[in-house]
Amino acid sequence: MKALYEEFKKALDEQNKDRAVEICIKAIDEEKTDIPGLYLHILTPALNEWDCDYEVDRLCIWNEHVRSSIVRTVMECCYPYIARKRRERSSDGRSPKVAVVCPVEEYHEIGARMVADIFALAGYDVTFAGANTPQDSFLEAMKVLRPLYVAVSISNYYNLISGRCVISQIKQWTPQSRIIVGGNAFKNNPEYWKEIGADIYLTDPVEILKMGERDLK
Repeated sequence: MKALYEEFKKALDEQNKDRAVEICIKAIDEEKTDIPGLYLHILTPALNEWDCDYEVDRLCIWNEHVRSSIVRTVMECCYPYIARKRRERSSDGRSPKVAVVCPVEEYHEIGARMVADIFALAGYDVTFAGANTPQDSFLEAMKVLRPLYVAVSISNYYNLISGRCVISQIKQWTPQSRIIVGGNAFKNNPEYWKEIGADIYLTDPVEILKMGERDLK
């Protein structure tokens, strides 16, 4: 896994999208890793461990966005594998529904997309709304979807307030839904999920696979 990580990180540092995608898809095809392993042990650390002096290097933001774009492309290329696995786990077509959302002003969506994909791998019927989801639109959609779980991803600490607000509204509009939260905003205060009204705090996305084994019985 370490060699795979270093190979991918080199391609990412060089902003070589073709090579980065090739490395990851080949690793999946050759069963050197699976999708959760790729997401959590290759893509995530390659993003998180990158460092740049934003006060000195005026290209830092540009390079950060390019790196994120490459990772999104890798994830899109992985989706056919995910869809096939989802069909295998939920062959009867009656999968529990899950909605994954980022609250207003939360623009970091890669972690949320990873969670959405792992829910799909576990066999759930997943709707991913993306970053900075307008609250009114999201709440209207919840009345239609009536999901078993709503996963709220919060990366920026300052967005915990909007997270608390959207969770409160979800509980009013769709009280049958259980609220899952996760993201870097909880890293320094792992108990804060209780204060904002969530039902589950997800620290390891792989736990979703165990949830699927229970919920899809």
